[in-house]
Amino acid sequence: MAHPADVPFIRAGAAGPAPDLADWERPIYDQVMSQLPAVAVIPPRIDRELGDGDEAGFGDGAVAVAVPGHTPGSVALWLPRHQVLFTGDTVARIPDGRVICGVFNVDRGQAAESLGRLAALDTAIACFGHGEPLTSGAAAALRAAAALRAAAGTRDG
Repeated sequence: MAHPADVPFIRAGAAGPAPDLADWERPIYDQVMSQLPAVAVIPPRIDRELGDGDEAGFGDGAVAVAVPGHTPGSVALWLPRHQVLFTGDTVARIPDGRVICGVFNVDRGQAAESLGRLAALDTAIACFGHGEPLTSGAAAALRAAAALRAAAGTRDG
């Protein structure tokens, strides 16, 4: 499953738009990119395109939440009956336990707005694309991260 905005890049096995990196992200990004193998990518099969609000067909009513910013078609999955949120790369949890806006975003402003959108959900458990899940205090942690990000603006990533 993929959002229509990301489907062309996924199907082509090609890179999407380049990230708009903050100064502090650049050395991390360069290190990560230098460690990727230089092999051709085999595009995965996409069985279904998911738009905002579409039911995913699993998880007792999982719903796609469009959260552009990391990529144009970033999607989170929200399981409202269980109050479980899978943030994808829109939100991360760093080793010290703090929750932050994800990194390497193609549009930092959109990423911040998407973090705010996820923070508005009544989340009991948050699972991140990077970092350990939060099994208590998830809603408060997401709201705090969104407030901090909004106060910082887009200047710091």
